[in-house]
Amino acid sequence: MLAYGYQKFGGPTVFEELAQSQPLPAANQLLINTLAVNLTEEDRLERLGTIQSITLPHIPGHDVIGRIVKVGTAVTDFDVGTIVAARTNHTYAEQVCLDSDLAVTVPTDLDPVTAVSLVTPGIIAYKVVRYFADVQADQTVIVKGAGSPVGLLIIQLAKRLGAHVIAVASERYASLIATLGVDQFVDYQHQNPVHVLADRGDVVINVAIDGVGGKDDLAMAKFDATIASFAHHLPATSKSIRFQAIQPTEVISDQAALQLLFKLLDTGQLTTTIDEQLPFNLTGFIQGHQRLDEPHVGQVVVAR
Repeated sequence: MLAYGYQKFGGPTVFEELAQSQPLPAANQLLINTLAVNLTEEDRLERLGTIQSITLPHIPGHDVIGRIVKVGTAVTDFDVGTIVAARTNHTYAEQVCLDSDLAVTVPTDLDPVTAVSLVTPGIIAYKVVRYFADVQADQTVIVKGAGSPVGLLIIQLAKRLGAHVIAVASERYASLIATLGVDQFVDYQHQNPVHVLADRGDVVINVAIDGVGGKDDLAMAKFDATIASFAHHLPATSKSIRFQAIQPTEVISDQAALQLLFKLLDTGQLTTTIDEQLPFNLTGFIQGHQRLDEPHVGQVVVAR
């Protein structure tokens, strides 16, 4: 069985084929033949060696769609042949073992490439909107980093709840964001969002890398606003802000989030953006990570 990983950190060309023994599922696990893998920013950071918990050699990957080929003896709610999605570990491989309680059945009308592009971005976006930011109808919601895969989904989920959504992103995302029904777009390259949006937000959601610009978030927020951000903290302020640092949580499970997101995607109430689809081989993973290192719009998917 082939997997794709690396024995040293560095650029995309560190990837190589890594022969692995045939995986066998434990009692509570599923064995799947991989159909599609979503390449994420987390995968890229692991490859660069910036995540200290990663040991070498390493098979990266977290988002996977696959067809079940074997079920563990204790598994009763999945059958061989079912196509499932999961957020797990070490998914850059022809076969993946995963705990059955991580798996979600993919609707039959969803193709694997579209479905896998929703896994990590969708889970984060759903938890941000429904838990960290707790978006309500008629609120003004400002989304920074709106052109990212997570940001694009946050826009759609907040609009579904009846919020007035303002997107902050660079000009190259303007046409895509306009198709999502956003109420206002602010191009930070040509406008100063702090001036345009001062004291406007009931909710400010910052999903830019590392949640940069905390002072700007405060300036755009109303006196008693909620700010949800990838940042760990905010600068001091006299405003009565409810601050939520976006981080992993099981208050809403990944499985519950994915089940709802797949229903929305399957019924045309949610869309994802694929930047590039590449073949499931060594060249595909190298090219995929080269794309991750460049400016891109949407998800990079490797699929069979």
